[in-house]
Amino acid sequence: MRLIGLITDFGLSPYTGIMRAVIKSINPEAEVIDIDHSVPNFNVLAGAYVLYSSYRWMPVGSIIVTVVDPGVGSAREAVIVETNTYTLIGPNNGVIYPVVEAEGYRRGVSIDYQKLAERAISEFKGRVTHDRWVFSHTFHGRDVFAPAAALLSKGVDMEDLGKPIDKRSLKKVRLDHVEKHEEGYRVSVVYIDKFGNVALTAKPGLLGMHRWKVVAIQTPTGTFNAVVGRTFSEATPGDLIMYVNSFGFIEIAVNQGNAARRLGVEIGEKITIIPMEEA
Repeated sequence: MRLIGLITDFGLSPYTGIMRAVIKSINPEAEVIDIDHSVPNFNVLAGAYVLYSSYRWMPVGSIIVTVVDPGVGSAREAVIVETNTYTLIGPNNGVIYPVVEAEGYRRGVSIDYQKLAERAISEFKGRVTHDRWVFSHTFHGRDVFAPAAALLSKGVDMEDLGKPIDKRSLKKVRLDHVEKHEEGYRVSVVYIDKFGNVALTAKPGLLGMHRWKVVAIQTPTGTFNAVVGRTFSEATPGDLIMYVNSFGFIEIAVNQGNAARRLGVEIGEKITIIPMEEA
């Protein structure tokens, strides 16, 4: 039995519970893990970061559903992609792309709603009062992605649910983008966690971070100095520190404080890192 992981921007709402119910109604033996339902609303970049940062901790062979889908109900495709290690399900808006790049592309399909409906109805153990599977324009988590995951977990082949696609048709999102400027490095905020720690679209090798002791951080609200270290306690409480987070990305924090609030930044915003003092 294949494990199913869920990542959404649904927060505390009935939507995640309904997705789990649909999965269980199609495959009562399915095991579902709620990876994260607090992705910032409509933020595909943050959703891609959460998926990329968490997927390796799922057992190899798992199915991971990511629903951060501001284009729901539009012409955007719903896709299933099999990598060398995991199967990914979600909208074709870039949210799954960094994991596909990391794990390799084996095959994929664009979900055919009619094919999915036929298989879902034949397996659904709930109280179906319609003569066909209902597709809303606004809740594909329930009507497309959850049933697709459940069917795959029962051994249905993805090509029974859609039309084959190749990797070139996948929308791209980049999590490791750095622009070199005379004064330093231009990067974007990729994620802000509940503590206000600010993850950046950069890994240490891209910036030569090991050479630095102090950096200046330019944001739309001002310029701030931060020490470079390995962990929060290397900065005085209340001070900024830049370090490599547990997922391998450069991150900025305030020791026992909120770096996003201090810097005045949001996800997607560009900032500049300027080396000030070498280690």
